[in-house]
Formats: sequence, C-alpha cells, structure tokens
Amino acid sequence: MIYFLFHHDRWDNKYLLRELGEENVRTIYSHDYRQWKMRHWRHFRGSLKAVRASSKGDTIVAWHYLQAVLAWWICRLTLRKRRFVCLNVLLKVDKTPKNWLHRYLCKQAFKADNFKATVTSMPYGQWLNRQLGINVEYTLLHDVYHDYYHTPHFEEAPKRDIVFCGGASGRDWDLMLDIIRLTPEVRFYMIMPGRLYRPFMKQHGHEIPDNVKVDHDLPYKQFMHRLCQSTLVVLPLSINAPAGLTVMYQAAANRRMVLTTDTEAMKEYFMPYQLCGKDPAEWCDKIRYYLSHEAERQQEADRFHEFITTQCTEQDYAKIVARLCHEK
Repeated sequence: MIYFLFHHDRWDNKYLLRELGEENVRTIYSHDYRQWKMRHWRHFRGSLKAVRASSKGDTIVAWHYLQAVLAWWICRLTLRKRRFVCLNVLLKVDKTPKNWLHRYLCKQAFKADNFKATVTSMPYGQWLNRQLGINVEYTLLHDVYHDYYHTPHFEEAPKRDIVFCGGASGRDWDLMLDIIRLTPEVRFYMIMPGRLYRPFMKQHGHEIPDNVKVDHDLPYKQFMHRLCQSTLVVLPLSINAPAGLTVMYQAAANRRMVLTTDTEAMKEYFMPYQLCGKDPAEWCDKIRYYLSHEAERQQEADRFHEFITTQCTEQDYAKIVARLCHEK
C-alpha cells in the first residue's frame, strides 16, 4: 500500500491517483493549510499518523520534505520498516541551531537505503550534497505545470513599463526595494504575504517610492490580474533552496519573461543572462534592457512556456513518482 502524506488539504493529487490506482493509495492530510502556527508540531503529528496507519513494507510518499524525514526517524527509533519517497526537497542552509538540527535529521535520512528523494533542479541536488557532506543520487522531478495557471480572461495588452514581483516565501524584499529606488522611471507591483507585509511596512513604510504599489494577501484572480498587467516578472530570492516556482510557472503560462536570482535551483530553468546576483544595479540594467527590447523579451517568454508545457506535465510527474514507489 502507498500512503500519500500532504501537509495541508489544498493539493490536487488526482493525476497521481490515476497513475497509481486509487485502490492502491491512501491519502493523509496533516493539517489545514490555514493553520500556520505550530506547523512543525503539525508536521510531526502528520508523520506519526502516516507511520501508524501504514504497515511493514508499505511506502510513505511525503509532499513536504520534513514530514518524510520525521516519518523516517519515527520508524528508525521504533524499529518499524517502511519505504519513503520524499518529493522535492526544499532544505535551505543557514547558521541557526534549528537549521543545524534540520540538516542533521535530513543527512541521516537521505543516506538510508529505504529513503528516496527528488529535487526540482539537479544543480540544487549537487549543492545539497556538498552542504550535507553526502553523496546521494536524487531523482529530477520538475514541479507540475497546471493548465489553470494560464488566465486567458486577463490577456489584455500589458502595461509597457510595469514590473511584477510577488509570492509567498523566499523573496528578498529589501533587494527588491533597492531595485525600485534605482529605477524611478519604471512602475512596479509588489505583492507579499500579510505575515511579511506588516513588519516590512513598519520598517520601510516611510521610504516606499511613488513608482511602486505594495499589496498583500490578494485573492488569486486579483494576483493574476496584476501579473498579467505587467510586462516583466522579477523574482529576487533570499534562499538557495527552490522558491518562486509557482509564480514563475504562472508568468510563463501567460508568456511573461522572468528575471530571477542566480541560485542553484534556478539554473535548471533559466539562461545565464536571466540570472542576477545581489547587486541592484545589475537588476536595473537588465530590467531596462528587456523592457526596451520586446522581441528578445518575448522570445525568452516563449522558450520557457514551451519548456514548462512539455517537460513539466502532470503525466510525467505522476510516472516518475509511480516508478519511485514501485522500485525496491
């Protein structure tokens, strides 16, 4: 039996059930997506629930890497035998005690024979091995492109000088503000989650330039409307782990070019000239260039659109997950 463990109840897993057969799969949700507080405790409870529900020789497939790692440790400490598939590791590396503990737990699990992990970018997997001091063979599994990312009802002509930056986590909002200050002739949308908006505005609210509109927690349709009004999407990132993938898929689905940070994860998806460092002047130069070179901008948008619609499909994703579930 295969047990799918999701850390909240918003995931659409119908395409996985079709590939694996609904009679072979049980689905477990560890908590509601709105319950952000004490999420690590809820991750642990979900992992424990999956271990208790499963039997010897069953496979636990975890959508969130930490739940797969916690379930592996529960089995190790209680002498239970399960197989694990961890979908798309998102481990970041910093110098905090909590992160050190995360890295230790992951390192031991990733090396185990009964634990298989996937990454959304092979360069990120190589970087992860270097950070953890291990030599693990990861499986490449691109995040899924969904047809609903394309919003044809918003296909109006984009405003020529509007640049979009938005998303839930992993954004370098301070760098984005520096970029905005250095390009006063360009208009920007910044859309962030409420939990980050309030401290950001408390610190920077008095210095927000006139050429940016800052919002938070927009409904999906309004979020996509803002994206589709824009000519260019920029994603300055604060972490090396994969971040911003949903927004970059949404941008590509609506044929908007993306500029993002030069991280190991993003090297899987973008050309070198679409990747930027931490220097805001570099970002500004590229923003000005692509805003004024429509043909090149559209060529890159079309290239990435072709990539996600052919290489990141639900069918390919489900086949890879099924293969990992059935490997011994």
